[in-house]
Amino acid sequence: MFSVDIDTGGTMTDTMVSGGGEPLLIKMESTPHDMTVSFMQSLEAAASALDFKSLGDFLDEVQLIRWSSTITSNVLAQRSGPKLGLVVSSGHESDLYAKEAHEVATVVPSLVRPEHIVGLPENAERGEIIAKLKQLIDQGIRRINVSLRGAFPDGQREQEILGIIAEQFPDHFLGSVPAVAGSEMLLRPDDMSRTFFALINSYVHNSLANSLFKAEDVLKIEHRWKGDILVGHLSGGVARIGKTKAVDTIESGPLFGTHASAHVAQQRELPHVLAIDIGGTTGKASVVRDGRVTMQSEGAFFGIPVRMPMAVLRSNALGGGSVARVKDGVITLGPDSMGAAPGPACYGLGGTQATLTDALVVLGLVSPTAFLNGRRVLKTEIAEHAIQRHVAAVLGGSPAEAAADIYGRAVAMMADLARETLGVADNLEQSPPVLFAYGGNGPLFATAIADILEIAEVRFFALGTVFSAYGSAIADVLHVYERALVTPHKQAEIESGGIGLRVQAQRDLRGEGFPPDEANYLWETEDGTGRRRTVQGALDTAELAADFDAQLLRLTARYSISKQNIPAQTAATGALSHANARPSVLGKNGHLPVYDHAALIGRTLVGPLVVDGGTFTWYVGSGWQIAVDLWGDAALHRTSGKAK
Repeated sequence: MFSVDIDTGGTMTDTMVSGGGEPLLIKMESTPHDMTVSFMQSLEAAASALDFKSLGDFLDEVQLIRWSSTITSNVLAQRSGPKLGLVVSSGHESDLYAKEAHEVATVVPSLVRPEHIVGLPENAERGEIIAKLKQLIDQGIRRINVSLRGAFPDGQREQEILGIIAEQFPDHFLGSVPAVAGSEMLLRPDDMSRTFFALINSYVHNSLANSLFKAEDVLKIEHRWKGDILVGHLSGGVARIGKTKAVDTIESGPLFGTHASAHVAQQRELPHVLAIDIGGTTGKASVVRDGRVTMQSEGAFFGIPVRMPMAVLRSNALGGGSVARVKDGVITLGPDSMGAAPGPACYGLGGTQATLTDALVVLGLVSPTAFLNGRRVLKTEIAEHAIQRHVAAVLGGSPAEAAADIYGRAVAMMADLARETLGVADNLEQSPPVLFAYGGNGPLFATAIADILEIAEVRFFALGTVFSAYGSAIADVLHVYERALVTPHKQAEIESGGIGLRVQAQRDLRGEGFPPDEANYLWETEDGTGRRRTVQGALDTAELAADFDAQLLRLTARYSISKQNIPAQTAATGALSHANARPSVLGKNGHLPVYDHAALIGRTLVGPLVVDGGTFTWYVGSGWQIAVDLWGDAALHRTSGKAK
C-alpha cells in the first residue's frame, strides 16, 4: 500500500509517494484559483508515473493522503477572508482586551471592522443579546465570534450566547450563522489572545474547509476511495479533517520542513541547525536545537500577536517568482511575485517582469531544458530581455552582470532573515550552526549565505525539493492540548485539568478512528521562564507540580502511523566526468560544470559546480567541496577562507 504526502505552496505543489521502495517525487505548478486542481493533478501524475491504468486503480492502493498547504496562510497574509462579527464585553469594543493600540491595529479593520464589533453588558438579558446579534446580521455578517472578558476557565456565558445564536439561526435554514467562542479556541486567561485566535480561525475557515471538502468529495464519491485525508498541523503532526481547526494549519507546510530538519538533525547528532527554505513565493528560516524545533513563548500569525508557544519561523517575500527592479539605484526583489501564472518571463506564458528565476536561468544555475524534470522548457533569451529591460538598462552593464547582482541581493535578504531568526532563537549565533538548505531554490543560495554568516558546514538533501512533504511523511497523528494554571493549588488544578484534557484527547482520537489506548501521551508543565517538567504515560501530578511554579499544563497525544524509510543507493564507480557546462559568470573561465546527481553517489568534488538531480538542482560555490552519501544527501564544507 502507498501513502501520499502533498504540500501545496503558493507557486509549486510538492508530492512524495511512499511504499514502493524508493520514494516518488513530483512537482506541479499550484493552481491558486482552486488548490484542489493541483492536488488532483499531483495524484494523477503519481498514478501515471507508477504505470497505473487510471487514477482509481492507483487510489485502490493508497492507504492515506497527508495534505499540508498555504491556503490559510495566504488568506491571512493577503487579508482576503470573509466579513466577521465580534461580540465582546462592554467597554472593550475598541481595545479588544489589548494593552497597546498597535496590537489592536493588527486585526482592526483588517479582520473585523469597528462597526462589526458590539459590546455586551455583563448582565445582558436574552432580548438585548438577540438585538445585538441582529445588529450584526443586518450588516451582512455571516460568521460571529464571541469572546467575553474572563471567559477562562469558565466559558459558560459564551456558550449561552452560542445557544441563542443556534436557536435564532438554526443550521437547517438558509440564514444559519456559524459562531465560535473564544473559550473554545484557546484555554488561556489572556482575553486578547483568545479573541485574536478566534478571529483568525473564523477568518481562514471557509477557504480551507471548501478546499478540503471538495478534495475529499472528489476522492470519495467520484473515485470511491476508502482511505483517509489527514491534514497537516503547525504542531508537526496530522489529523483528520473533522478534528482540524483552520488556525491549526497556518504555516503548517513550511513547519513540516522544520520538523523534517529536526528529524534529520537528531539522526545525525547535529546539535545546532539553521534551516533555510526558499520556494517560489517566500523564503523561510527556522532553527533546530538538540533535535527539537526551537520554540518561543509567544509569537504572531502574519503580524497578529498571539501569546502562546510557537515555533521560531521567520519569513520574507523572496522566491523564484519575486519581481526584480531598480529603485533609487538599488536592486529590489519583491514583495510582489509572478507566482505560477503567468510566472517568470522565462516561462514564456506572458510574464514580462524580471524575476529571481530569470536571473538563475541567465546565471546557468537552472537548466532551461531540465526544469521540473524536463516538463517545461525555459526560454533564456526572454529572461535576458526582461533583465536587460528592467535592471541592466537602468544600472548599466550586461544582463549576466545584472543577473549576478539580482542573485547577490537575494543572498543578502536571506542572510538578513537568518540573522534575525538566529537572534530570536536563543542566541544560537554564538555557536555557528550547520545550515540545512531545501525547497526548490534553497540549495542554489546556501553556500553564498554560509559565506556571509561564516557558517562552515551546509547540508543538501535528495528529498530537498519536497522536504516539507517528507516532514509530512514522517508525521504522526498528533493533538496538543493546553490549559493555563491560574490557582495557587497547582497539584489539584493539574489533576482536574489533566483529567479533562485526557478525556478530550481520547474522544478526538476515537472520533478519528484511532484506538486511544494505543496512543502515547506526554504531559508537560511550564513555568513563566520556559522551564519544563515532563512525564510520559500516566498523569503524575506530584512530579509535574513539585517545587515548580507551573503556569501551563500541556498534553501531547500521539498515534504512530506508517513512516517512510529511505533506502540506501549503490556508490557510483568508474571515471567521473561532468555532463556538460553552462555559461555563467559564477564559474571558472565563464562556465559552470554540471554533474548528474546519480554519478556523485559516494564521491567528493570541489566547487564551483552544479548538480542536476532531475527534480532538483544544487549549486556548490567557489571555496566549497561537496560529498554525496549513499542516501543521495550531501555534506558541504569550506575548503578555504570566507569566499570573496
